[in-house]
Amino acid sequence: MQEKESSIEDSSYTLRMTTYFEGEKTQENEFEIAYKKPNMKKTITKGTGNESVMVYDGKIEWLYDPETNVVQKIIVPEEYQFEIDYFNLFNDTLNEYDISVSGNDTIDGRIAYFLEAKPKEGREESILIDEIKIWVDEENWIPLKYEIYQGTQRMEIEIQDLKINTGIPDSEFLFNVPEGAEVVTMNFEDLLSKNMSNERIKVPADGGKETSMVPIV
Repeated sequence: MQEKESSIEDSSYTLRMTTYFEGEKTQENEFEIAYKKPNMKKTITKGTGNESVMVYDGKIEWLYDPETNVVQKIIVPEEYQFEIDYFNLFNDTLNEYDISVSGNDTIDGRIAYFLEAKPKEGREESILIDEIKIWVDEENWIPLKYEIYQGTQRMEIEIQDLKINTGIPDSEFLFNVPEGAEVVTMNFEDLLSKNMSNERIKVPADGGKETSMVPIV
């Protein structure tokens, strides 16, 4: 899987996130994503009625909300210009969890290895997530689905219509400001703090405390 990830120069896919609390579905999101190394990314939020758009060309991030017709322009400082992609989630998991192969399964009609990841001994108190289940495509070694468990909450992350190394041009990540849209230049650090606050999913934990699971797209 690590070798496959390192060979991916660009990818496009549909990503679905579904959260459950005590077995009941609480939130569902769908995103159309295009990615190109080292750090260009385009995300279209689907199913919201207004299909908000995020485009990042490696230096400037553009966030467009059609409902308000406002574009947020964020010049990203160099120290924050790092590689972010769905497939890196597995590499991050390796550092904190013990992973075991538990057999085979079928995801979206494809045969997949079924893996289970649990915190390494001695790391339980410092790691937010209790357990991660991972389904990896048997043919191309790409993770097709994650299930993330924390207390009574479960988050499912699944990709569909995956295409790899199709030669996505840089022009795909150029943002054209819609006619009549208002452009607002924002401070990156302030926006980062705001987004983290908005995206956190509150999870009641033991003893009445609150923890958070933060989806990354």
